[in-house]
Amino acid sequence: MQSAVLPSFDNSTGFIASSTGLLSLALFLRYIYRRFTSPMAHAPIASADNFWTSYLGLVPPPSDTEEIDHLSRMLIQIGQDPRQSPVSVCWSVTGTPLVFVNTLKGIKDVLVDGQTKPKAKGATPNVQRGDLIRKIQNLVFGGKSINNTVGEEWRWRRHILLPPFQPRQLVPNLLPYVAKRAGQLMLTFQKSAHQRTAIELDEVFMDMTMDVINYYLYGRSDLNYDMVGGRSNLKNEHHHLGLGFQSPLAWLPFGLNETKWAQRSYRKSRELLKEFIRDSLAKALEKQQEDSEQDTRRTFHSVAAAAVASGRYDADREDLVNDLLSLTFAGYDTTAHTLAFCMSELARHPELQASLFEQVRQVLGPPPVEPSSITAEKLAKMPLVTAVYRETLRKYPAVALIPAHVNHDTVVDGVMVPAGAEIWCNVRGLQMNPAMFPDPNKFDPTRWLRPDDLDKENSFDNLTHDSHTNQAAVTPDQQYNFPDLSFTLGNHACLGKNLAILELRTVIACTVNQFTLSLQKGNVIDTKIVLTTKPRHGVWVHLTERE
Repeated sequence: MQSAVLPSFDNSTGFIASSTGLLSLALFLRYIYRRFTSPMAHAPIASADNFWTSYLGLVPPPSDTEEIDHLSRMLIQIGQDPRQSPVSVCWSVTGTPLVFVNTLKGIKDVLVDGQTKPKAKGATPNVQRGDLIRKIQNLVFGGKSINNTVGEEWRWRRHILLPPFQPRQLVPNLLPYVAKRAGQLMLTFQKSAHQRTAIELDEVFMDMTMDVINYYLYGRSDLNYDMVGGRSNLKNEHHHLGLGFQSPLAWLPFGLNETKWAQRSYRKSRELLKEFIRDSLAKALEKQQEDSEQDTRRTFHSVAAAAVASGRYDADREDLVNDLLSLTFAGYDTTAHTLAFCMSELARHPELQASLFEQVRQVLGPPPVEPSSITAEKLAKMPLVTAVYRETLRKYPAVALIPAHVNHDTVVDGVMVPAGAEIWCNVRGLQMNPAMFPDPNKFDPTRWLRPDDLDKENSFDNLTHDSHTNQAAVTPDQQYNFPDLSFTLGNHACLGKNLAILELRTVIACTVNQFTLSLQKGNVIDTKIVLTTKPRHGVWVHLTERE
């Protein structure tokens, strides 16, 4: 019998090299075809000098060793370049376009019209939540939640969780606690003032915001924080989960990103936080039962109790646990960072502090302010407080970009964006565009003051209206018509928007009413994007009590 002839080593090496060459050629031709036959073929190339963005269409991972916020710089550069309006594009190695949307009309086309539910049964909207954020959310949280689902799975969750966050329910249930917690914060500030030491505000505000969110989710403040190593460690565990948003493991194919192996780095923190949520959920239902016995009206004093009463969550309530974890994670640092940036600007603008103090003192009176005396009506009589937090969100948006995935060909400000494309709504760049906001580097709250702000009695509802329904023109002389992009727009607008605004207004008013602020010498205020925009070096201020 004739023996089989085995290929020589040289022949095997040549075969592998030839196969590799053919595969590379095929991928290159595919790239050329997809890129130059795309409707985006002639769109201007985005000035993204980062490998992750230019060739993979990904958010570049932040680096603690770099002293420059490269992502913010890139977004601002793109947003300010009129040649990249209304859209510009980066091309991934697969020929998939990453589209930067740099105009307000374009962003509304994506977030409002694009995400509108089609009337046809079973049809998907033209645009949905970005694939990147969904995959990362699943990697970090290990299951379905309101932040990583789409279609009906997302819609029923939104329908249940939205009502408790509307002003009519939120203000009477939460404002008394926010005012009380702000009073405790003033005692912390008073101690720092007496000691004449600088205090780092970002950490202090994160502690307060975590308390506010947990109180409203569960309707009580006596939660078992010892389960997570105390209140301070609670935010540390959330921060550890946040590191997952930098992980390349989210992009592993074939469902590998959903395995225990891929999620091993986050499981310990995640399970610890979920145990805390399960215990807090039980306490929320106990309180709801006690309240129901005293008040026969069907009212709910916590988000958790309202969600359970809906009957839509399974008996084990693990979906609800995931949703509650997502709500806490999405809100505690964004509001805190905004407050920190806000105080840094006030500390650098004593004349603005003086104007703000004059308005606040006229409404709240001299400190100490009784928490029960802080009402929604009083907050609405301080339009400069609102203008200050809105200008902070313009210059330091908590959400620098809003990712979206295109399901069907969609027209964005006159440009056809093909199905399969990824979109970044460039919030950071648009809000630093001098064509929209003259002298964008200047912190100028008067941009947000309407002509009737000083003589019109506004209600809380009016000041927190859904800005995406505002059809008024947005021009440099009418900047106040610009919507709250940091809270996103349309059906996916931030659930916790009104909660954040309530806390922002209360803390700003109470702080300025009692203290003057000055920035610690040498403290550089700069940004760093780690999912959200945070102060790179913290915000260190000296507080002085007003006489």
